[in-house]
Amino acid sequence: MVRLSCGIVAAAVVVCAAAPPSFGEDASPFRAYVDMKAFMEHVLTPAATIVWSVNATVIDEKGEHDLSPKSESDWERIVSGAATLVEATNALTIPQRALDPQWNVYARKLAEAANKAYLAAEARDLKAVAEVSDQLDGICAACHRHYGVE
Repeated sequence: MVRLSCGIVAAAVVVCAAAPPSFGEDASPFRAYVDMKAFMEHVLTPAATIVWSVNATVIDEKGEHDLSPKSESDWERIVSGAATLVEATNALTIPQRALDPQWNVYARKLAEAANKAYLAAEARDLKAVAEVSDQLDGICAACHRHYGVE
């Protein structure tokens, strides 16, 4: 609910300004709507997988297929994945998600690497995206080890 503070400025003009929402002393304006497992499964992992795909190769009955971006639409997919990943790191820092002080350190490292991936993808720099992709993998693995998740 938005409270309005109104005042008459001139004869027929009423000016209203939205009052800031009130939050309790310990309340945050941010809220985690899905649990961490769902957040990882439906937000972080799909976005990271798109970035990781720049290093991927598939081997099937027809041979070996390099999945690195080759067309403008391939690059746009990488840009979108990296943008989603970097913005999703903000959701990792919602207070209800932070397990301990180290949590935000991992989130910040992930954000920095994901931002590098985004900038490299925007520049269509395959080598830089591939290098950052490896960094992302290391950051995720370190966090998962720290919290006992595999």
